[in-house]
Amino acid sequence: MLSWLEISRSAVCQNYRIFKDMLAPLPVMPIVKSNAYGHGLEQVVACLKDEGLDWFGVNYISEARLLREQGFVGDILVVGPYFKDELLDAWTHKATLFLSHFEALESWIASEWKPKIHIKIDSGMSRQGFLLKELPELIQKVKPFENLVEGIATHFSNVEDVLDHAYADQQMLEFEQAQNMFEKAGFKKLLAHAASSASTLILQPSRYDLCRVGISLYGFWPSPTTKVSYHQIHSKVVGLKPALSWRTRIAQVKDVAAHRYVGYGLTFKALKDMKLAVIPVGYYEGYPRIAGSAHSYVLVDGQRCPIVGRICMNMMMIDVTHIHGPYVGQLVTLVGKDGHEEITASDIATWSETIHYEFVSRIHPAIPRNIVP
Repeated sequence: MLSWLEISRSAVCQNYRIFKDMLAPLPVMPIVKSNAYGHGLEQVVACLKDEGLDWFGVNYISEARLLREQGFVGDILVVGPYFKDELLDAWTHKATLFLSHFEALESWIASEWKPKIHIKIDSGMSRQGFLLKELPELIQKVKPFENLVEGIATHFSNVEDVLDHAYADQQMLEFEQAQNMFEKAGFKKLLAHAASSASTLILQPSRYDLCRVGISLYGFWPSPTTKVSYHQIHSKVVGLKPALSWRTRIAQVKDVAAHRYVGYGLTFKALKDMKLAVIPVGYYEGYPRIAGSAHSYVLVDGQRCPIVGRICMNMMMIDVTHIHGPYVGQLVTLVGKDGHEEITASDIATWSETIHYEFVSRIHPAIPRNIVP
């Protein structure tokens, strides 16, 4: 790979401490699924190793194994699906699993290897979880294994993109009804959790016993609406700091005469003599192809350099006509700061007609992630 990511230890720790201070004494569960939202699971865990964490959340049992290999001895919650042949692996690595449907329950009951479980409630997301009407049967079946039922959880479907949280309120009502059903069945106090980054920030009643902080751990507001909502509530915003920068170097500099085309599909035609640079990043590396059709740019020598032509599989072309003496090997910033200019992941998501979650999580995992101060 001819590009690299820089992951700021201070930014990751600052973001974590914002939530730690906000929620004390409640614990924070950093979510490091999907390669820590593209930031690098191993790198982010290393950044947080001195923060005294009790929990991490992942999507796959294989990610729990990676955490154990890094020496993490606290609790790990696997929030994604799994299959029965993975139960031994989960038990071996002391991973706690979401229990979300009856087929998974039957496999768990039949297995010699029974990891701890958190019961997932479908309170309106219609993705994972049991409906309220299914709980009497579920409770009857898990009651003999009560000592392995550690928690109860749900997930919001309509918090971060709206100012009206009536649907979330309804979800909390259903979730609390589920909690009451377990309590009436004689279960000990279950660890209840529902809040992800957005609901942790703006929906205080949803915090319960634990908060699962994902996108904001990496310095992003879940959405502009979430930021507006937070400001309306607190008359300020917290100082989340993006942790990721993405850089590469110019691989070639070339002159392009007026009226020549650039790139696939003849989508760009030089209207004057230009100087272009080729940089060795394309959609294989995770830079969205569609971004090249917008008013997108990279930074060279602290200046904006427009992307011209279509983004290729492993390359893109940029206009460096206005750059004094561009040269092979010169630093290029795709995401991050250079001088007084900055490109954010949200900028690229906007150019790509998507969300920053998708953009960062799809940066190729083979690209080196280097921890910087």
